[in-house]
Amino acid sequence: MFSLGSRLSYRDGRTYKRRSRVLGKVLAVFLGYLVFTSFFVETWKLETDSMRPGYPAGSRFFVHPYLLRARDRTLKFPPERGDFVVLRPPYMKMRPWYLRIADALIRLVTFQNLTLGSFSREEWENELMFKRVIAVPGDTIRMEESIAYIKGMGEDYFISEFEAGGTGYDLVSEVLPKDWSSDLPLSGNMDSIVLGEDEYFVLGDNRAASNDSRYWGTLTSDMLYGRVFFSYWPPGSFGRIQ
Repeated sequence: MFSLGSRLSYRDGRTYKRRSRVLGKVLAVFLGYLVFTSFFVETWKLETDSMRPGYPAGSRFFVHPYLLRARDRTLKFPPERGDFVVLRPPYMKMRPWYLRIADALIRLVTFQNLTLGSFSREEWENELMFKRVIAVPGDTIRMEESIAYIKGMGEDYFISEFEAGGTGYDLVSEVLPKDWSSDLPLSGNMDSIVLGEDEYFVLGDNRAASNDSRYWGTLTSDMLYGRVFFSYWPPGSFGRIQ
């Protein structure tokens, strides 16, 4: 015969084992998700209108992380002109590994609606941004009326960003007030600059509302996080990235 205390202990033991199994399964799912997204594909949500008109705020993407790097952090397979990338802007410091794991967990359980940065940064800041690579190391780049023109190393002529990248995408440029000087912000014009070794120039498709290389300069490989290769939301932009 079991006493009342024994029956309670047995019941508590079964409850404990059941909870342990559930917790173990949840942990296994999260670890599997963490490994898969670290090496293969991550899902990310665009928070701003900087990539309109093709990709409005709220768009969601599959991203392939840049993993293969040399000892100096340069990429084994660097991005090309026209690539749509996720990056860390120069003014944002990289978080330690344990906070990156916590961020992955938050994004998993909130279906990408929240990130750790949602609680720790100023409203205007974005820890990771979506931009388009316009020019790569060795290129000379200038801008006229919001369109970038590129001259590759050793080449004699400038060509438009669309020809240089071999891709087609729409841009948004703002109608400026009368007599707005070409050397003022948002004029859409920029004098020629030459990119050095491991320097990348990125822009948003919405040239009227994008925080990009025009303001904080070029990027280096260690600031490039991954390449966006597929849009799965909204339905109108479903498909490979343009």
